[in-house]
Order: sequence, then C-alpha cells, then structure tokens
Amino acid sequence: MHTEPWAKITVVLLDRHVAYLDRLAIDIRLKHGRAISRAEIIRGLIEAAFQSGIDLSQADSIDTLVELLTGSMPKRKALR
Repeated sequence: MHTEPWAKITVVLLDRHVAYLDRLAIDIRLKHGRAISRAEIIRGLIEAAFQSGIDLSQADSIDTLVELLTGSMPKRKALR
C-alpha cells in the first residue's frame, strides 16, 4: 500500500468537499472498475500540487491558494 513513511491525520472538510470526493470516487469506480478512497484522492491532489512547481508559499488565504493552483491569479502590473 504505502512505500513511504506516512502519518494518519484528521482533517475537517466542508460538506461540499466530502460530497465532491464521494462523487469523484463513484465516477472513477464506474469508469475504471476500481474503488478509490477519499484518502487516495486527497493524496493524489496533494502530490499534483507538490509536483506542479508552483510556489504555494505565495498564498495568504485559501482563495489565493486556489487561484495559484488553477492559474487564475491576476497578473501583477510591472513596477516602473
């Protein structure tokens, strides 16, 4: 299962986030015939963020974090 050291943690999610994870797990099972857990989906999302190379330390809020990850950050005007 896990090939690296791991830790079990508790995370509080919004109901809509849990519903999204559940829907995604169902869709994956229907399309690929393989069950996937919420934890596996979350680990995949974190790994994708990790591998993206995006400097997420720029985020000062969850909104900014989402903007960075989706590439929808407003372009900064060049200083003159």
